[in-house]
Amino acid sequence: MKQLYDRTYYEKLNRFNFIGNNVFRERQRLHTIERLCQPGPADDVLELGCGGGHYTRWLAGRVRTVIGVDFSGAAIEKARSLGMQHNMQYAVADICSLRLFPDQRFDKIIAIDVLEHLSDADLAGALSEVRRLLTGHGVFVFFTPCRSHWLERLKHRNILFRQTAGHIGVRTEREYRNIVDQQGLEIKDIIRYETCIPLWRTIEGKMKGMSSTGGLFVSRLGVAAMCRPIKTGEGSSPLASRVS
Repeated sequence: MKQLYDRTYYEKLNRFNFIGNNVFRERQRLHTIERLCQPGPADDVLELGCGGGHYTRWLAGRVRTVIGVDFSGAAIEKARSLGMQHNMQYAVADICSLRLFPDQRFDKIIAIDVLEHLSDADLAGALSEVRRLLTGHGVFVFFTPCRSHWLERLKHRNILFRQTAGHIGVRTEREYRNIVDQQGLEIKDIIRYETCIPLWRTIEGKMKGMSSTGGLFVSRLGVAAMCRPIKTGEGSSPLASRVS
């Protein structure tokens, strides 16, 4: 699978087209970051699976520091080539094992169109690291496809449509709630987004009132999660100091 994420993959990433990655979808991603992450000038932010650094650069003008990590050297090479700001860093790293950072290092962590590329085991590992790295009142925000959408259901069953390359873990809202809870996080807010495909969006809008299954028309999820407080007796490890 790693062969998929080569230099060519990252050259095409974030390019707009009419159907799957258009301006409407980009507005949804930025809306998720603005509303759920609420990046501010005192925040230290980590972006998981930063790819070519599209959102890392966007965040740099809004936060104190931002670090983008990706397992692909090709991604980080491209990100650095597109320009650096004084408060930005990039690192080649596995988001399931981020020991290069101390505990409670970040106020905000984001993952935009990343979690659907992870198996359940890798997602659990990544969420465990998120919990370790967030400050006590920090927030983890992610944007991802929703498998309850009718199109994702067809893709999942290989009916008429093929799944997007690399999307090995497209999940439902309930599945995300379960795995987030298992890793000691709790969901605080969810935004359920409609499809970005113009004609389908119009048709789905008319059909929503006729369906008792609202999830059929939820194309993407924007989710904000926070660390669940440790109960007395559960135990905890000493916290490493934050690094500015």
